[in-house]
Amino acid sequence: MNIVSSLFDPTVKHPGLKDFDCGLDAINRFARHNLSKQVRQGVCVAYALLDSDDAQRLVGFVTLANHSIELSRLSVLELGSMPRTIPCTRVVMLGVAKSYQQHRLGQQLIKIALQAAQASAVNVGSFGVYLDADANAVGFYQKLGFVLLQGNQSPDPSPMFLSMSSIA
Repeated sequence: MNIVSSLFDPTVKHPGLKDFDCGLDAINRFARHNLSKQVRQGVCVAYALLDSDDAQRLVGFVTLANHSIELSRLSVLELGSMPRTIPCTRVVMLGVAKSYQQHRLGQQLIKIALQAAQASAVNVGSFGVYLDADANAVGFYQKLGFVLLQGNQSPDPSPMFLSMSSIA
């Protein structure tokens, strides 16, 4: 297994895309039916992990988009005086194929996402990174420094946030 990361190119037909299975139906459907389309439309940017030992098979991806969040949703962070609407980067989707899980590829993808968010924030204001964590991913994101905004909402997704100043 030789995993390489790259910006996702929607014009390339990667093996593993049409039958992508990370174990979560919503992410699988997105990968199979919407990932290429939304990247082409400019709705999001995606980064891919590819197995170069297996014909550049798509084994994981993360999508990012510009976003904004109401300051009131960030009240757990005790930010003080700020604008009512806060610009941020949103991690829209993140998935790793089941056969590649347990190899820290999720951490690799979120690291790529955080680096991209930081780079973007240099040119366009962004206070942090927002995401909606699936029930089984809350602990994963907490270990990376994300804070629950409304407590754990399991079985529903739980909103989480990481400020740019917290990204190492």
